[in-house]
Amino acid sequence: MKSTTIPWLLALMMAMLPRNSHAANGPPPFQSLMMISSYAGRRHHQTAFLQLQRSNHDTLNSMMKTKLHNYNLNKFNISTRSEKNVVPTRIAMSSNSPLSSSSQRTSPSPWSPGKWKITLDFGKEELNNSFERNENSQQLANVLGEEWGSNSGRLVLSFDVMANAETNTRAESNNANANSVQMTWLGGKPTGTVECISQQRTNDSKEDYYCASYITEKGQQTVQISPGQWRIEPPLPLLPSYVNILPGQASTLRFHLTLLDSIRRNTIQFPRDQMLLLQSNTFRTEQYASGARTLLPYQYAKDVSQKQLEEQLNHETGDRRLDGKDIFETLGGYKDVAELVLERDERRRKWKEIEGALPKLDSKIDIGRKVDINKLLEDEKRWGMWPGDTEFMTIERGVVLAVVAKESKQKMGLFSWMQDGGGVEEPVVVGTWSAVPEMN
Repeated sequence: MKSTTIPWLLALMMAMLPRNSHAANGPPPFQSLMMISSYAGRRHHQTAFLQLQRSNHDTLNSMMKTKLHNYNLNKFNISTRSEKNVVPTRIAMSSNSPLSSSSQRTSPSPWSPGKWKITLDFGKEELNNSFERNENSQQLANVLGEEWGSNSGRLVLSFDVMANAETNTRAESNNANANSVQMTWLGGKPTGTVECISQQRTNDSKEDYYCASYITEKGQQTVQISPGQWRIEPPLPLLPSYVNILPGQASTLRFHLTLLDSIRRNTIQFPRDQMLLLQSNTFRTEQYASGARTLLPYQYAKDVSQKQLEEQLNHETGDRRLDGKDIFETLGGYKDVAELVLERDERRRKWKEIEGALPKLDSKIDIGRKVDINKLLEDEKRWGMWPGDTEFMTIERGVVLAVVAKESKQKMGLFSWMQDGGGVEEPVVVGTWSAVPEMN
């Protein structure tokens, strides 16, 4: 027998010996092992013992991680699917999903271009936070004038773009100041170019191209848009509450475009060579699935606390102590309601801290029903190719900022900010944008 096999035989014999074998069959297992190891040598015995101990330790860790993961999934009613069995640590993929195995096999290289339809929606935004809403309205009035976006004016531009991994020099402006703003917006590290796919006019004999069109009282108007550069920034911790990045936290897509023609519809107007800065949360497929798992417990807890409060205050089936028949019971009921309100507000606060950096799910999750993450990944209209990775990417609704010069107070008249003049350039939120992939 070769000496190299002795350590494994020793480990096997040690594992097979019962705990109480020394009571009926001689010396304790450890002494028997030492007797045998004296023949093979102390070094072989130590190696076998350490290997067995390491193997048992790894097996225990694996079992504990699996049990903990299953506990979290069951606790928050999160389900995953697979073809044969439930696999807690992976998301199953259906055949028609953009994540299917056939799609993975035919996926292009990480730097293949992707085609997307971008929609710019200009106008005053109804922000959820009253402070942010008032601050943005004040900034719009100071920079663009009080008339801009009044009377619920909107202007929408839709056009196709190609995102590639080439830093095209045509995306750079001839204006040094504009280049400085663009590089600052991208952190000085552009990754590629977003270029509009031009269309040819059908009612013109000469060759004339445009990127987008919109309708006014004068008919169809067209606009040409110059290419811009893009960058995807990795996520950062949500300080001060979280010092580490959350699982599945969103990356940030940033790029810039320039309207080469002036546009105007009702109270929305921009001059020629208007620079636009665009920003949005983005997720790759695995990143999105992980982010959904992170968000669901917070959203579930928030919805449960709200439901408990509503049940407590229900006039028909709620807490009868609140009817006021007995002052002491009524006070006890008010105390319980106050505790539910505090709990609801605290859970909502925790959810609000992270929901802006995680995938946007339905605002109301059916309590008590399982959430199938795989279904969230099967919407082919959301997932497309974007350079940087072989995984598909989704782009959530983002904000559009216009870089304009803040005029002096002596400027008067309608849209005075559009007149030529000096001033400090300031970005201001002028709308939102969305992107839908166009697969070949």
